[in-house]
This record gives sequence, C-alpha cells and structure tokens, in this order.
Amino acid sequence: MYLSYYNYDEPLDYAEEEYDTILEENLSINSWANICESCIIPSTMQIIWYMTVLLGFSLLCRMAFVFCYYLPNKKEWVLHLISISAGCGMLIVAVGTNSFFIIFFAIISYSIFHLVNLFSPFRKNIGVIMVICTILTQLCSEQIWKHQIAWQMIKGSIMVVNMKIISVAFEMEQTVLNSQRGIIVPNVFSFFGYIFTPANLIVGPWVPYSAYLYSIRMNPLHQFRMRKVMWCGFCCLLSLGFINLSNCIVPYLISDPPLIWIRIFRDAFAVRCSHYFVSFLSQASITAGGLCFDKGDKPNKWFGYMVTQPIHIEFPRSLSSVVRAWNIPMHKFLKEFIFRGIYKRFKSHFVAIFVTYLVSSLLHGQYFKIYLALFSLAIFGFVESKLRKKISIAFNACVTAEACQKPCNFKYCPSKGWRSDGALLVKLTNILFSLATIFHLAYIGAMMESIADEDNDFVNNLNVWSAVNFINHWLVLLTYALYLVI
Repeated sequence: MYLSYYNYDEPLDYAEEEYDTILEENLSINSWANICESCIIPSTMQIIWYMTVLLGFSLLCRMAFVFCYYLPNKKEWVLHLISISAGCGMLIVAVGTNSFFIIFFAIISYSIFHLVNLFSPFRKNIGVIMVICTILTQLCSEQIWKHQIAWQMIKGSIMVVNMKIISVAFEMEQTVLNSQRGIIVPNVFSFFGYIFTPANLIVGPWVPYSAYLYSIRMNPLHQFRMRKVMWCGFCCLLSLGFINLSNCIVPYLISDPPLIWIRIFRDAFAVRCSHYFVSFLSQASITAGGLCFDKGDKPNKWFGYMVTQPIHIEFPRSLSSVVRAWNIPMHKFLKEFIFRGIYKRFKSHFVAIFVTYLVSSLLHGQYFKIYLALFSLAIFGFVESKLRKKISIAFNACVTAEACQKPCNFKYCPSKGWRSDGALLVKLTNILFSLATIFHLAYIGAMMESIADEDNDFVNNLNVWSAVNFINHWLVLLTYALYLVI
C-alpha cells in the first residue's frame, strides 16, 4: 500500500550500479579511497546534476512567481502558465522527448473529465472511473514499452501524475455529492499547472490540488527565508548520504555475508536507504518550489515538510507505524481517496485494506515482486494489528499497534511510570513486537532489492523467500492461530 518504490533513480548510471558489478570489472576495491574513487564520487556527481535540474527549475518557477507578485494586474492564470512552462521544461531536460508521453497522457485525462461531465449517471462515480482509466492506461503502456529505456525514465512521473489526476477526480466527485450539481471541472490552466508544477513532477511527493492552489496564492516572498534554505540543504545532504549508503557503503561493508539472513538484512537496508534518498530529494524539491502538503501540516524544525520518517521505520512500534511513516503523502492519498470510500461502502476493514493495497500495487506498474511484497505487508500488518488489539483488551494493557495516546486509557502502561503495575512487562511485549516488525521488514524488503531484475517466472520471483522456507509467512500463520485462540 504505502510502500512506494518509485525507482526514480533508474536513469542515473552510477546510482544504479551495484557494488558487485564493480567487483566484476576487476577493480581493486579494498579501501575507502578506492570506494570513494570508483563509486561514491561518480554517483554523487550524477546525483548532484540531477538535483540541480530538479531544484533549479523549482526555484526558477518560484522566482517567477515573485516577479508576478509585483505586477499591477496580477492574474492567477499567469502563475499557472509559469508552472506549466517550468514543469514541461524540466521534463524535457530530464527525460528528453519522452516527456511528450506524459503531456499527452495529461491531455487525455483532462478530456475524460469533460466527457464524463456530459453524462449525469457517471458524475457521481468520476473518482472510480478515473482510477480505472489511469491505471489501465499505465498498465497498457507499460506492457508495450516495459523493456524500453524510455518507459523506465518516465514511469516515476507517470505514477505521480496518476495520483494527481485521481485526487482531482475524487475532489470533483465530492463536489457533485455535496451540491447535487454538475462537476466543476478545473479550468485548463489550473489543472495543468497542478499536474506540471516542477516541485513534485519527477520525484513527487503527491500534494493535494487544494495545497497547490494555496501555495501559488500565498505571498511568494514568504518562501525565501533562511530556514527554508537550511531545510533544502539538509535534505540534499541526507539524500546524497542515503544513496551512497545504498549503492556503495553498505555493499562494501557487507560484501559477502556468510549467512543468508545477514544478506537479507543487508539488501533490505539498502532498499530502505534508496527510498530515503528519493524521499529527502523530493522534500528538497517541494521546499525549493514553495509547495506544502496541506494548510494544517506543521513542518519539522530541521527538514521541513516530512515525506518519510526513517526513525519510525528503523525503530518501529508496529508494521502499521511503518506503513504510515514510509511515505506520509501517499499514506494520506490512499487513506483519503481509496480506503475511506471502500470502507464506507463495504463496512469491512479487511476489504478496504485489500483494495487499498491493490490500487497501490497497480499504481507501481507491472511488478510482480511489488505485488508479493505489498500484499504480504498487508496480511502481516492486519494480523499483527488484530492480535495486539485483542491482547490489549484481554489484559487491559497498552500493546496496540498504534502509538500510546496520552493520557492512556489502559490500566497497564509505561507512560504511567516504570514502577506502575505491569509497566515493565508491557514495555517488553512492545519491544518483542518491534523486533518482529524489524524481522518482517527485512524479509519483505529483500524481495524488493532485485526489482529491476524481475523474472516472468513465478517460481524464480520467490527465490529470496524460498531460500528461508517462507519462514515469516509461517510465523504470521502461527500468529493468526494465536489470535483465534486468545
């Protein structure tokens, strides 16, 4: 579901280069000096060029907004036009003529909005219609161009654009349900301005349409503060650090592990570092572009509006907390536009979770390994949440998957003091569940490590898990049995 493996770094030669490949080229890598020369420096230089493109166009767009702010006759459509121009220019620089497919896709989607508006029976379901249309278009396009470099370069942007289109559709649907009138289709400038705003077009993250409008209407001078320069700089440094951890440092430190579980933990950590790289790069991009997630969101003191929370992922309370912290904007997108609608219709958490993970999987494209990982995550998290809730009710102890809400309503909770009844036992129980979560994350993450080498053979895609006899799936089955017994 919320595990979003964007793969935005695929066009970068060095960023994609595995340390094992360097070994195959018979380079003498036996010191940090050689690691820096053969991997870290080339990778960093390519990423810096990529950052320059992303942040440069975002900043230019914002500076143009400042110029327009001082014009005597300010027109909002001019701001949207600037956003469109900057976004299209950035696409052309980053992915070349492949950007025209994204532009064409956005035009088709806007045409569908107007087409649906002509037929009143379909207006109340435009959100579902656009989910189906965007995902089918993406899957069909990927089926045709999957093994071409062109598709690999634009698939991340396609995913972001799809999420934007779907969110606009559901906002329009809500307008119809509230007013019982026809759909108010956004004007052509505001729609394409939102789709092509450079701040989140290539590496995300998703922001709602209302947040985009709020960002361009506010005083742009508020965006040029030293605090935001600091946010952007820190995010860029973290992004560079995590990509080098993923591709150079971690494989060097653990190059040939003797135990399979060490390799699994290594590969899973490399996957997470790759995700942190994308997340902090996207944070830097939206900071430079002046975007915010929502009016009510509060930025982090040092890093601004958070896309991911590595601390909550590396030291998790539960799988549910990992899901929320992995990609915060995508979590909000799926919860607001997919989960709530399905739950309202079927009144079933299981059905709502299943459909939400299904939509998330399909948004990532045709990657069977992603389907395996996400649906396993859904099952693992659902079973864990049910068991912990049942234990907490049975023993009146604060061991639920969600973080403790203070003041805690449970009788036994460490928040009431370490000397309170059962506090130590409750803390140990939560630690055990946290260790189990780390174990599951390694198991699931190892599946994602070789996503670029996906095999069409079902059995080959299961090699990582079959090597450890699907132990985590068996553990979850035992966990579910325990849930039934309690």
